[in-house]
Amino acid sequence: MKLVRILLPITQNGTSEACAAAAFGLAERFGAALEVLHPCPAPSERLPYSTELSPFYFEELIDVGKKQVALERRQAGKWFAKAARGHPKVEADLLSVEGLVAPAVAMRAKVSDVTVLPSIAAPAEGFWGSARDAALFHSGRPVLVMPEGAEGPIGETVVIAWKDQVEAVRAVAAAQPFMAKAKRIKLVSITENGQDESGPAMADYLCKAGLRVELVPLLAQSREAGEVLLEVAMGKGVLLVMGAYGRWRWREWVFGGATHYVLHHTAGPVLMVH
Repeated sequence: MKLVRILLPITQNGTSEACAAAAFGLAERFGAALEVLHPCPAPSERLPYSTELSPFYFEELIDVGKKQVALERRQAGKWFAKAARGHPKVEADLLSVEGLVAPAVAMRAKVSDVTVLPSIAAPAEGFWGSARDAALFHSGRPVLVMPEGAEGPIGETVVIAWKDQVEAVRAVAAAQPFMAKAKRIKLVSITENGQDESGPAMADYLCKAGLRVELVPLLAQSREAGEVLLEVAMGKGVLLVMGAYGRWRWREWVFGGATHYVLHHTAGPVLMVH
């Protein structure tokens, strides 16, 4: 497997240095195209909530909104031009889309191999939270979460957080391009009682696929599974691969415990798939 297209959502001010470096670096490493997506709410979506706007006031607000959209597009274009100059070997394009963040990101993520987004600690969390939920839960594609400060080669060591669930199987499949280039692969199976037949079965499957996999069984006991995973995945060049678990509740995605913990506390890159 190879990466064909990488998606990098940005605000009008761009994205984090870690995300930009990861997206451009992976595009160059895998020979993939990079699509930099700038979702920009339309003028009509910026109006204050009111049912008593006069036609004159309505037109004035639309005009202000149009000027703001033009300004944000220029700012995004300047950020993109500067970032692209630093990576002349990458085939990169800027796509500015008028519309709400979540639908725009979900649509373009569906036709990309991976979407690169910052972790929950990033500024402008309103924007990034919408983008993260859309890419994780509404695209069927993986998301590469990059915390600020993460650097170095991605995936020299691949750590797979294994769980006998569909999300983990999808994560393993999505990580194949990274595993093919990895120097070391660990499959970490966390259980409460030490009994797990699916972990050894997946490790055996990957070995038969030509990958050298080290099975690491761990007992969670009373500790957070996410905390245990991040300890195993510490180090330069390590990519943690895991399923993203959540449920629909009162119109908001509530992350599973390990997913939530990792998104808040990871210091290194994480490849997640729902």
